Amino acid sequence: MKKRPITTAVLGSVIAAAALTGCGGAAPGLSAAPLPTASGPVRPPTVARGLPAERDLTAMVLPATGRDSRLTQGLDGFAQLVGHARLQECAEQAGVRLPEVPPPAYIGWSDLPDLGFIGRHGLTMSVPALPSASPSGRTAGRTDRAAQQRCETEGRTAAKEFKDLYSPLQSLWWPEVSAVRDDPRAREALRTLPGCLARYGVEVEDEDAFFALVDRTVQGIEDGAEATRADRGLGAAYAACMAPVEAVREPLRSARRTAFEAAHRDELRTLERGLLPRIRELEHRHGLTFGHPVP
Repeated sequence: MKKRPITTAVLGSVIAAAALTGCGGAAPGLSAAPLPTASGPVRPPTVARGLPAERDLTAMVLPATGRDSRLTQGLDGFAQLVGHARLQECAEQAGVRLPEVPPPAYIGWSDLPDLGFIGRHGLTMSVPALPSASPSGRTAGRTDRAAQQRCETEGRTAAKEFKDLYSPLQSLWWPEVSAVRDDPRAREALRTLPGCLARYGVEVEDEDAFFALVDRTVQGIEDGAEATRADRGLGAAYAACMAPVEAVREPLRSARRTAFEAAHRDELRTLERGLLPRIRELEHRHGLTFGHPVP
């Protein structure tokens, strides 16, 4: 499945986006119509700590809904944490400055939109993964690019070793998720999106055009508070308009997952025996905590 981080999809203001429609109103953009108000007060998203129950293991590895994907984000975020922990350990042992690498974060998928999260926080909110219990905080140390690259390789290897526990099976599942988009029922439901968004003043031809619109607006944003308000409004509009689409798609994905589970019963049993104990072991070894984002 093409993994598009929701967190890079949109950041823009109503005023900036409306300017795109100033020349004759032909270009897609935002009208002067008010966007919906995002639910709840403005606050950062939280991270739920702790391992999921064993009964949730299938949903974590084989997500079929946006809500499921929170656990999946937690699983991939934990892999990033393992890699980052090994990177830190290597840098400490080598006495070198920690190389600049992207921090671990929980990242969603456009094919599995978490509408509860998007409706509250918008489309740009990045959720940092939980830090280790005892971070080194090292900033000193010599700059030795060869040693740093070796540590980066060790970090990537550690993350991959963990992901190799579940990614072979999961990689077979992602095409099933993507295939739902081509189901005639799902395609018919998605055709309602532009008309619904238009009621909120968002004039686009389809979902891709919506993301393209908000991607364009990110370049001109200077006021952070205004950007946050607009982002949450756009997220609320998207969540409202995608709700009936997901009401059609989620049962289709769940039915595919039922068939997938039956066809891969042995692989799932192997995961049930090994994945959660391995997470506990790595938590203890590196001082990590498994977590996942919640609205």
